[in-house]
Amino acid sequence: MTPSHALLQRARRCHEEGRFVAAADFLLEAFRSDSNNPEVACELGKVLRAVGDLEGAVAYLKRAWHHQPTDATTVAELVLCLHDLDRGHEAVQVMLGSLEAGLNDTDFALSLIRE
Repeated sequence: MTPSHALLQRARRCHEEGRFVAAADFLLEAFRSDSNNPEVACELGKVLRAVGDLEGAVAYLKRAWHHQPTDATTVAELVLCLHDLDRGHEAVQVMLGSLEAGLNDTDFALSLIRE
């Protein structure tokens, strides 16, 4: 297990427990050591969304989306953040781009329901 993966797992546990600051600390450490890891960027976006920093969340989620445009969780989180920021046109563009790249629409729908 890589150091960034271990940090990611710890951050996910903290996030599930509602310990957002601790989760963000682990994720930022993981991001510094592996800034190209889309899982870390997505999880950081999810934590920022949970604490209400939608602009920050979009920045990290877009980074993850550019690496993995067909990851249903990333797309769902990004679309929801953009929607909450009244950037519906951009949300539609993300969704359409992901569908064109091969996003599984069923996985996407299930990810939206979970969020």
